[in-house]
Amino acid sequence: MSAIDLDYKMLHKAAQQMEKEGGSFAGHIARAFYVADSTNMEKLVRAFDSLFSEYYRKYRRDTTFSTGESK
Repeated sequence: MSAIDLDYKMLHKAAQQMEKEGGSFAGHIARAFYVADSTNMEKLVRAFDSLFSEYYRKYRRDTTFSTGESK
């Protein structure tokens, strides 16, 4: 899954997960995402595609685990 394919809500969840579980760098990227306009938001997502993808997968894993859903 590529982060560019995620909608805004999904990217926002990924950014929240980056702040929660990521290191300093991931947290700074998340905070930059929150304040970016649409052009710069797209640049961030393209530049850090793997980071947003990874943390969105972690968000989904945590959400699925905590609600007891199965795939």
